[in-house]
Amino acid sequence: MKFYNSLTRQLEDFRPIKPGQVTLYTCGPTVYDHVHIGNLRTYIFEDTLRRILKRNNYRLNHVMNITDIDDKTIKRSHQKYPNLNPAEALSRLTEHYEKIFFNDAQKIGIDFSDSKIVRATQHINDMQVLIKNIPNKYLSEDGVYFDITNDSNYGVLIKLDRTHTHHRINNDEYDKDHVADFALWKVKAGDEPSWDFAIEGRDMTGRPGWHIECSAMSVKYLGQPFDIHTGGVDLIFPHHENEIAQSRAAFGKPLANYFLHSEHLLVDGRKMSKSLKNFYTLNDITKKQFDPLAFRLLVLQAHYRSQLNFTWESLAAAQAFLRRLQAWADLKFQPELGRKKGAGQSYGQSLAKIIQALSDDLNTGLGLAELSGLVSLAEQEGIDIDKQSSLLSDLDALFGLALSGRSDITNHVRDIIVRREQARKNSNWKRADQLRKQLELQDIEINDTPHGPVWSRTY
Repeated sequence: MKFYNSLTRQLEDFRPIKPGQVTLYTCGPTVYDHVHIGNLRTYIFEDTLRRILKRNNYRLNHVMNITDIDDKTIKRSHQKYPNLNPAEALSRLTEHYEKIFFNDAQKIGIDFSDSKIVRATQHINDMQVLIKNIPNKYLSEDGVYFDITNDSNYGVLIKLDRTHTHHRINNDEYDKDHVADFALWKVKAGDEPSWDFAIEGRDMTGRPGWHIECSAMSVKYLGQPFDIHTGGVDLIFPHHENEIAQSRAAFGKPLANYFLHSEHLLVDGRKMSKSLKNFYTLNDITKKQFDPLAFRLLVLQAHYRSQLNFTWESLAAAQAFLRRLQAWADLKFQPELGRKKGAGQSYGQSLAKIIQALSDDLNTGLGLAELSGLVSLAEQEGIDIDKQSSLLSDLDALFGLALSGRSDITNHVRDIIVRREQARKNSNWKRADQLRKQLELQDIEINDTPHGPVWSRTY
């Protein structure tokens, strides 16, 4: 396998720390609102990474955090629940949006079934221990800060102006080109959740800074260094840069050996913004009657390191492609539609090419092109019905498009659909209409498309 490593800025052969095993950490959502489709693009990329690692027989240890304590969650919890105490307001807000996030993730085919999900508020002590182990820190009236002047390697992910006079940044996020000492811990300010913290003989009751959270949780469960750290390009600086710096300062080792980052998703060629009214969530997509998996397919059509321009027209095209795949998965394996010798061999060759494409820095576009060619072949020649279960499950394991196990129609209904399609090919329109009526009596509606019949229930 090969990946583009943000640390070295080059494509590298993947060599895990322990042969046959992969330790992987992904920066999860900040649960203060609905995640937008740009966030979802990143999670689809990470889900695809996990799928191809497993397909290449790696034993995967995946950890993803939930940011349930930071500037954004605190501010929003005060706004949404002004009459609750700070801790209860925070908990209610974050639990609500965490549930929405996992519902959205499930709809777009993201599989967290064997991932370890960890929450920041449950690891405060781990963060405090880590902070105490960092030598180049100093205490101020409002918190504990990381001193970047004592870190000659600061800036490994992005080239920065090292001119610095102990300017401090207390906000979790700040300007991309602004180098500053950052908060490891924040002294309690106003009415916000807080935890006791005594350090260097001083009472610093307060809460963690955002960057320390991922450092503490990733190393607790994966060790240091671990294999792969992922996220969106918006996290390269300051978040991942600061994670690397504080973890290396504490233990004298790299945080992770490979950093993988997915590019931005644009909307109509522009960055998403509520003021531009182009800020979309999955709910906006489903309201327009689009299948959530059509969005996943749209994302997979672009390489994760390329910017993706979202338009409603491109989503409609992706949905048409999805419907073609679903029609093929439902009906195109029937031997009655005809097949030529060697179709099974074509299936094996195509699957191998798809795996090869995804193993080469997740080239999902090339993998889908191979899949499209396989569908075209099946539409023309058919594929042995004995191959159906294995092929669809293999494709689902790689792409997550839920093609296998879709149909809950009986074999009898399936047979009627196939015989009707054969009648249409023979221009026997009367017979085709008779078979359509038989299907209607069983609450099955048929929509004839250029790629074959698509069935749906009428109740």
